[in-house]
Amino acid sequence: MAGLLPLSHPLAPKYWRAETSGVLAPAIERYLLRPKTLTPRDVSLIRAYIRQWIDSPAWDANPHGNEAQRANLNELRSLAARITTVADLRHWFDAALDMGIDPL
Repeated sequence: MAGLLPLSHPLAPKYWRAETSGVLAPAIERYLLRPKTLTPRDVSLIRAYIRQWIDSPAWDANPHGNEAQRANLNELRSLAARITTVADLRHWFDAALDMGIDPL
C-alpha cells in the first residue's frame, strides 16, 4: 500500500524491545510490573520512547484516517511531550489504546 513505511525505514516507529542501549527495556519492564518503582529517569526514557513512536510519520499515512482521528493523533503527540509522571504515562497509554495504538 502506498504511503506505508516499512519497519526498517528510519522514520518508522521502533519497538522498545529492539532498542540496543540496554536502558529502555528495564524501564518499560518496571512500568509494566512495578510502576511505583519508576524513577524520574525511567519516566524520561519512556517519554522519549513514546515520542519517537507517536511522532513517526507512519501514523499520518493512515489512508482511512479522518479529521477526528488526526485531531486525536495530534493530541497524543501533545500529551507525549508533556509526560513527567507515572500517572501521565498511564493516561497516555490509555489514550493510545483507545486509538488502537499499542507501543507496549
